[in-house]
Amino acid sequence: MIRWIVDGFHQLKVKHKLLGIYLIVTAIPVLFVGAYVNYGMRDVVLNHTLSEAESNVDKLEMRMQSICNRMTNISDQIYLNRDLKELLARDYDTALEVYNAYHQYPVFSDYLNYYDEIANIRFFMTKEMITDSHFIHADRAVRNKNWYQEAMAKKGKISWVYMQDYWTNEHYLALTRAVYGQSKQLMGVLAIYVSPEKLRAVTEGEPYRSFITLDDRTIVHSQEETRMGETPQFLTRETEGYDQYITDHQLNGKDVKVRVHSFQPEQSLDNDIQIATIIPIEDVMRDSNQIFSRGFFVITGALSLSLVFFVFFIKSFHHRIEQLRQSMVQVAQGDFHMKKNMKGRDEISQVYQDLLTTSESLQKMIEEVYIHQIKEEKWKRKQKEMDFKMLASQINPHFLYNTLEMIRMKAILQQDREVADIVKRLSKMMRSALERTDRPIPLQQEIALIQNYLEIQKLRFGDTFHYSIEVDDAYQNYALYPLLIQPIVENAIIHGLEEKEGEGFIKIKVVEESDHLVIAVIDNGIGLSRSQLAQVKNQLHKDYHQSNDQRIGLHNVHQRIQLTYGNRFGLKVDSIQGVGTVMRLYLPASVDRRGKSC
Repeated sequence: MIRWIVDGFHQLKVKHKLLGIYLIVTAIPVLFVGAYVNYGMRDVVLNHTLSEAESNVDKLEMRMQSICNRMTNISDQIYLNRDLKELLARDYDTALEVYNAYHQYPVFSDYLNYYDEIANIRFFMTKEMITDSHFIHADRAVRNKNWYQEAMAKKGKISWVYMQDYWTNEHYLALTRAVYGQSKQLMGVLAIYVSPEKLRAVTEGEPYRSFITLDDRTIVHSQEETRMGETPQFLTRETEGYDQYITDHQLNGKDVKVRVHSFQPEQSLDNDIQIATIIPIEDVMRDSNQIFSRGFFVITGALSLSLVFFVFFIKSFHHRIEQLRQSMVQVAQGDFHMKKNMKGRDEISQVYQDLLTTSESLQKMIEEVYIHQIKEEKWKRKQKEMDFKMLASQINPHFLYNTLEMIRMKAILQQDREVADIVKRLSKMMRSALERTDRPIPLQQEIALIQNYLEIQKLRFGDTFHYSIEVDDAYQNYALYPLLIQPIVENAIIHGLEEKEGEGFIKIKVVEESDHLVIAVIDNGIGLSRSQLAQVKNQLHKDYHQSNDQRIGLHNVHQRIQLTYGNRFGLKVDSIQGVGTVMRLYLPASVDRRGKSC
């Protein structure tokens, strides 16, 4: 695996290696460290908030325990009060005696006046007596209440319940306990309601929403009054039995932390009261997130700025490396005209100077060899020119031109228009031959000669022969040497179409490709086999040829182009047997009036 990574690294360009090293060694570690620090700070903030919430919940618990202890003490006093038991045990003859007895027992009113923790006191009597605001007869409906049944079952032990008031129908957190007389007979059930204002004072001023719940099942106080009496969904059953814990929960679609303290009120055997604080993580982390965002943008901005400078350095470095590489390729291709210097004084500049010295030495050696080759090439070129003159002077053009004029006039007199047209075109070809020199001519003149030649061939073959010529107007005045295209067209007809059965066509197309002007001659003749095509290509590149070679025209055209324009230009042949042949002349895209490459 490591070897594979190393091999892949070696395949990269230097600029990509430098950029990769920067990202791996600098950018990515900085981003990771920045993210780690910022997320660590988020944890610190969250833990600090939870610690503060812990302290706040401790204070709330102490306040709530104080209220519960007060309520327990009051219930103990009432439970042991003999006057209450005597009031309930006595028999009364009239309602007035009952009211007087109630009036002579002001204990409940005194507690309400002295202790603001108490919202109200109700005593549900088993004895059937007249009811007032504090003493209520426990009829069947009352006795069937759950809280009443629970108080009866505990036989004087304290219970904490969330119950509905008999008179106002409002719900209160209440302490209940059964009260017995001197002879252990049941006198009734005492209910002391905790003041909602006092509960509100317990949670007042807290930074987060706080709840007071009973036995993990009922909300007895909330800053949102609509939640009173609901089941606290944020308290999970898995946490029952723990005095202090933190849970994660979703409330109204938001993630929250729930800090819970649970305690058992004094003298209560199976009731627990919970103080829960809801800590919305989004609100807690808002400032931290802003700091994180700013820190992220600062880190990203710093990295981006450093990346810009680093990319600038890489581009400069790559440009100098590329200049050195191109100079080496230039020297390898035989072009020794290098720039004399390179910016900078580092190792790359020193290597460039060494390469410059090497190229100058090679150039001197090549120039010495080149002088000798020029002398030899002049002799070969004279031989080529002699062959060309032999090709162009195989017939006596003056004699033929005069004879053809005479034949054309005879045909006109005898009203043979077809013969006259053929002779006229042949005459134009001969006139072009008389005017032709070894100097470059416009492309349009060469095309005109070929068009006359093809028209004669069309009359020869009839409807079985067609041709098309596609030359853009921009190339009409292109200067090229004469008799470069005509031998190729003639070769296509003689070796391609004469032996073909059915319709034949020739297409001449002139296009520009890169720095070449390409003249393509396309036919649908019999084509060449692979061996024949290889033989033709081999003959094109021979320095010498036999005068009786049947493809001497193609050879001369190829050699003339290369002698004039260089080895990058010439004739290329492609053919498929039974499909046809494509011959392309590759000439310089730009030439001067002398036909030399610009």
